[in-house]
This record gives sequence, C-alpha cells and structure tokens, in this order.
Amino acid sequence: MTNQNRQENTWKLLKSLHPQPIDLSRVELIRKANVEFLAQPDNLIDLLPSLGLNDEGIDEFPKALHDDCGHDLRIWQYPIQFAPYIAFLATLKVRSYLELGIRHGGSYIATVELLERFHALEFAIGVDIIHCPAMTTYQSINPRSRFVCINSQSPEFLTLIENLPSLDLVFIDSHHEENQCRREFAMLSQVAQMVALHDIFNIGCVGIATVWQEIKALPDWTCFEFTDQYSGLDSFMGIGLAVKNSRLAEETVCKQL
Repeated sequence: MTNQNRQENTWKLLKSLHPQPIDLSRVELIRKANVEFLAQPDNLIDLLPSLGLNDEGIDEFPKALHDDCGHDLRIWQYPIQFAPYIAFLATLKVRSYLELGIRHGGSYIATVELLERFHALEFAIGVDIIHCPAMTTYQSINPRSRFVCINSQSPEFLTLIENLPSLDLVFIDSHHEENQCRREFAMLSQVAQMVALHDIFNIGCVGIATVWQEIKALPDWTCFEFTDQYSGLDSFMGIGLAVKNSRLAEETVCKQL
C-alpha cells in the first residue's frame, strides 16, 4: 500500500469517529508563560508537545513525539510548522478568529490561547459538522469563544459569516476535498483579512495543494508557507497563510507611527 493510499484510508476512518475529550487544564501552560517566551518559535516548538498531540495517523509524527500523542489537547499540528506560524501571527495583531474543522478542539484552543497572549481577541469561533464536547467546557473558561455545529456548505454557514462584525483570520481545516476547499476559500476570503489552509504539503491531500497554488497566484494576497518536515518521513501537513495586501500595508503603517 502506498503512503497516499494509507493517508486516504486514515481520512475515511476519521469520518466514522467522534471527537475525544481533551484535558483543558493544559491551557494553563500557555496562560502562565511569558509573552516574550511564546513569541519565539523555538520555544513554542518545545512547548507544543507538552500540551499534547493527536494520535490519529500517528505515523505522520516522528517517533520522538509518539509519547506526546494521544492525550491532553490532542493538537493535530507539527510543532515545527505550527510554532513559526503562530509566531508570525503574533506580529499581525489578530482580533478575531474562525477555525473551520476543529476535530477534538485542541488545535483551535491552542491557537486561541496563544493569539490572546499577543493581542486581545474580540471573539473566536470553532466550526465543525460534528459536535465537539470539549467546546462547551472551553467556553466556560473563555467566554469570547463559541462553537457552531454546522455544515460549511449550507446557507446557514453563509449567514453566520455575513453577520460577523469583522473577521481577521480564518483557518480552513475541514473536509480536505479540493472543490470544497476552493468554495470555502472563495466564500471566506470575501470577509476575512487572512486565510490559512492546513495540509498544503500533505501527500494525501493533493487537492488542497492545488487550491493553495491558485491562491498564491491571486494578485491581492501575499502568501506565506510553514512546511518544515521531520526527517525520515514523507511530506505531511503544512500551513499556508494568505494575507490581503491591504492588511499588510496597514500593519506596516502602524509600525512606522
């Protein structure tokens, strides 16, 4: 069986599974850390495994991280990609956040907690077609966050985003199917200043890579990639961040004042 076939089988399996409980006490490691410490990618690379990584598709992770998988927040990100991505976002003063496809909720919660250490969030929204039990508990410790169980292809989802007062950053990590990803970007890019895609470098998600290349060719966006890989493995995950040129210009002006 090829690596791509194994990856496709993994996605089929995930569709039949329900989100697992996660240990929200781990957010204290973020809340108690020094902001200057969190702003350094190397520090985040060391911190993220202690928050807990996901164990679905564990062969995507290097063996050195296997003991950190399957518990706590179940973050489904490569620390060597997620850390520089978050550190870069820290320079962009994100005020509102929406994540599309949250699985167990750990990656969403880690993102929200880290973003809030750098700049106060007005709101954060996690969206998934499958109910995520952890999100109710998380809202009790972070009232600026809420969960919406909805299909991103439905008219109700379009109504949701159209009624938002503002939207700085969207992270698309939903069905990993090319046409759906393309539609989600087309819809969300109308209202968001920044749009990130997960799995732009994943051998099992060639459709996402195709959409990302299309986004990179758009004239009104500047794109950044966080695709470092662990040695000895195939190409997995990968984060692409597209930022509207007008937003980058705004940040440049603010830094000059």
